[in-house]
Amino acid sequence: MNFLGARYGPTRPLLVDEYQNFTPTVLRELLHLQERCGFALLLAGNTHRSAGTRRDIHAMDQIESRIGMRFEIGQPTREDCVRIGAEHNVEGADAYEAIVTYGENTSLRALCHLLQNCAAVTNGVGSIRLSRTETTLRGISCGSDVLRLLRERRNAAADDLRSPA
Repeated sequence: MNFLGARYGPTRPLLVDEYQNFTPTVLRELLHLQERCGFALLLAGNTHRSAGTRRDIHAMDQIESRIGMRFEIGQPTREDCVRIGAEHNVEGADAYEAIVTYGENTSLRALCHLLQNCAAVTNGVGSIRLSRTETTLRGISCGSDVLRLLRERRNAAADDLRSPA
């Protein structure tokens, strides 16, 4: 928002999510509307259509060439997870290992969602420890097997320590 505000002035941008599901005709019309009205347009979504229909490659290439910036966010790295944990006031080496394991096995969105829920439970007072992360994850997920995402690395590291070199 800061970047768009500095670039386009006081005009509020229009955010369109899941744009990959639009047909090329709809995307063209949206871009024509944006050009005529002069508002900032931010398209977000996946690189391929979710529907199993045929894709008009030439039309999509033309539309994508008109979009100014393109960012692809890959899987979070250990460093990403640690930084996000620090921003959410995670405390303890075991809690950091758990969120790194969770983040590397899910996505940035899932990791941030988990930590935001943990922070909401603490009301901004205190830190997020491993027990809080486990309790919150149990509450926001349907199955208990999601907790293994917090433990996979810890168990593998413990096995490495136990095995003779």
